[in-house]
Amino acid sequence: MPRGWEPYVLRRDKRPTHYATASVDGRTVLRAHSDGAATGLRCLVDIDPWQAGRLRFSWMVQHVDPRLTVSDPRIDDAPARVILAFDGDLRRLSLRDLMFYEQVELFTGQRLPYASLMYVWDAQTPRDTVVHYARSSRIRYLVIDGGPGALGHWRFHERDVVEDYRRTFGEDPGPIRSVGVLTDSDDLGVPVTAWYGDITLSRR
Repeated sequence: MPRGWEPYVLRRDKRPTHYATASVDGRTVLRAHSDGAATGLRCLVDIDPWQAGRLRFSWMVQHVDPRLTVSDPRIDDAPARVILAFDGDLRRLSLRDLMFYEQVELFTGQRLPYASLMYVWDAQTPRDTVVHYARSSRIRYLVIDGGPGALGHWRFHERDVVEDYRRTFGEDPGPIRSVGVLTDSDDLGVPVTAWYGDITLSRR
């Protein structure tokens, strides 16, 4: 397990995704393998995105089921995600979101953040598409990779977190409270493997 990172489990009835460091192409990376599993890893932080909102990371996905997508709420599987969790005023949540948050905390013991922005590798959805999670308006996906041309080699990304948050949520972001990764395929029940390189947040 990478130092400073911890498992993040929202459904104890789901099989865990297996995460471990590995040496690939001469560098140490994180290997994630899901065989019908759905758990993530996260690192708790306290970062001001206005000061350190330049996000850089890389990932590699090889063979995947072409049905993997976050656009279909019946599936909601993705081979690779980088997740930023943001703080905010929970009093601004809608009644529907509050009920969902309370349900999650009751059944899992985990308190959801005010907002979650997920950068996603998607086998179907066009890049640069914003997808709203079906059960909460405070979880949104930004598809930045996918398709056959993105398979089998490292993909490097650099994002402006403030601009991405403004675009996906229509407001300014609060502090970043955690950085996470998630490789899941529990809905389709298929095997999928992804590799993650270093994830950094630096001055914009």
